[in-house]
Amino acid sequence: MYEKALSLMFTAWVVVFFLMSFLWLIGKVIRNYAIVDVGWGLCISTIAIIYFLLGDAYSVRKAIFAIMATVWGWRLSYFIFTTRVLSGHEDPRYSAFRQEYGDQVDRKFFTNVFQFQGILGIFLSLPFLFPALNPSIVTEPLEIIGLFIFTIGVIGESISDFQLAEFKSEPANQGKVCDIGLWRYSRHPNYFFEWVIWISFGLVSLASPWGWIGLISPLVMYILLTKITGVPLNEIGQLRSKGKLYEEYRAKTSSFFPWFPKK
Repeated sequence: MYEKALSLMFTAWVVVFFLMSFLWLIGKVIRNYAIVDVGWGLCISTIAIIYFLLGDAYSVRKAIFAIMATVWGWRLSYFIFTTRVLSGHEDPRYSAFRQEYGDQVDRKFFTNVFQFQGILGIFLSLPFLFPALNPSIVTEPLEIIGLFIFTIGVIGESISDFQLAEFKSEPANQGKVCDIGLWRYSRHPNYFFEWVIWISFGLVSLASPWGWIGLISPLVMYILLTKITGVPLNEIGQLRSKGKLYEEYRAKTSSFFPWFPKK
């Protein structure tokens, strides 16, 4: 099992390397490296598909997990592509990187952003690896629970994204803070439900031998979303663009976990 797992991970890394290289080339041509965010969902769903095709597990188990990853990854990538890349505006994070990297911008984006994200994707895809190596034909309760939680997560994240996009599409809301729907109960409901999806991946992984290692992924995703790349960076941008309005919103609305707003 150990050798098979390493073989699958190496094969996935090779495919992801070329996938992220191709996306980097597109980003260089269109001068918008925000396309790397499109690659996030594509990268991880591709890894899950590779594990499905090459893993030795029970075919039904592999198929269900591959479908879960594909539904999540393709929906997320499509949303990012239509709302960010097609708009022609590069994410402020990557614009800042351009200034920091100077005349080495293209090379450093290739290594520090695109390929780093690909390697991170291999690491975070561990929950997909162990079910792909589990030959048992018995469906475990954790797998059913995980699939149910996954459905809740995808629906919640989709609703969050739709509500925010609809709010932004109204000219009258220009410069205002989205505090409708799920955004009334959390400043980042999309990040919260993203984490719920990763919890579901971890639970399904836990049903397979050595699957407890897959629980690392939802833990790492929680740290990334709440402490590093998600909430902190987003709120810096919101405070810069909306100022006092966002400060008032932040004072009464839960940061991550949905809860009733303060009076």
